[in-house]
Amino acid sequence: MRPRTRLLPLSALLCTALLAGCGGVPGGQITVSAGDFRSAYEQISALPKDQQRAKALELTKKEGGTLSLYTSMTADIVEPVAKAFEKKYGIKVVSFRGNSETVLQRTLQELQARKPGADAVETNFLEMTVLAGKGVLADYAGPSLARVGKTGRFKHWTASRFNVFLPAWNTRLIKPGHEPRSWEDLAKPEYKGKFTLELSDSDWFANVTGYWLDHGKSQAEVDSLWKRIAANGHTTKGHTTMMQFLTAGQTPMEAMNYTYITGRAAEQGAPVAYLPKSGKSTIPAFARPNGVGMLGQAPHPASAWLFYDWLLAPDGGQRVIVDQHLTPSTKVPGDHSLDGITLAPFDVAGLSKDDGSWDRKYDALLRGVPQSGK
Repeated sequence: MRPRTRLLPLSALLCTALLAGCGGVPGGQITVSAGDFRSAYEQISALPKDQQRAKALELTKKEGGTLSLYTSMTADIVEPVAKAFEKKYGIKVVSFRGNSETVLQRTLQELQARKPGADAVETNFLEMTVLAGKGVLADYAGPSLARVGKTGRFKHWTASRFNVFLPAWNTRLIKPGHEPRSWEDLAKPEYKGKFTLELSDSDWFANVTGYWLDHGKSQAEVDSLWKRIAANGHTTKGHTTMMQFLTAGQTPMEAMNYTYITGRAAEQGAPVAYLPKSGKSTIPAFARPNGVGMLGQAPHPASAWLFYDWLLAPDGGQRVIVDQHLTPSTKVPGDHSLDGITLAPFDVAGLSKDDGSWDRKYDALLRGVPQSGK
């Protein structure tokens, strides 16, 4: 049985996250003591927006000038983020990194034990949805929020960046004009044995399936396409591992990878691309949100507020995100991460309510598909 890392149903995420099991928190909520945190948040939010940052910074000095950040950002991303925030405000960032499920598990376990460790959390949309549903996130309504579009605003949390889904290929092995021009192209006989499929990409599978159905394909046609795509591919665990294979020429193509991973590899000299020579993709891309939230019981609430505000600011965290080839959730001068890309809606609402069915369907699709290198 392959481990899943993406679309575990919310009930399963909650069960694994809580020390006492699913029944440990009555009504699905974690009780929050009003006196623990609201004073700082209320002092900030009570002021006009143009005065809130100064007030938050004033309060951080009383807290000790520290921020505890729990995140699923990789080290090469969180380090420049933390460094830039520290340089801007003089607040020391102590980060805990793990996959999104580990971040969720640790956060909820600490809260249930009444020993909160995180001030702010930045991770995948599904885990942010769980935290919001548990009632443990405080609302941010500061000046940076206005810069985020509607597709990046959610109840109690906000998108800080997007992971964009598109195929990737080795430009030495896939010549111009021979790259896929649609998701359907992955089913063509010419790609037999030429691409990898990532084992946990059930959210990609779900979104492409939904797109096809919404654009007139029957369920039978969709099922046939996926069956042929699976028959053409090999499987690999991890998008970074996939890119290593692609860069080395061990595989000519990837059915899907995050554009920022492909873009960073290309900048480092790797012969890889996600856009054709024309510079414009005809494949509908899906942008999965990762988001930021501040904990209601944050040990350093003013620091949490200031980090949230800074991370969404075009001249703050969003600038750092762009510099790391990620797609920001706001408009940032000089951002080219979406150039040549046509976005299709990412089904946040549907996947947040999913009961694990997409994981099971994707597992079934890949059952028997050979692994890369074997």
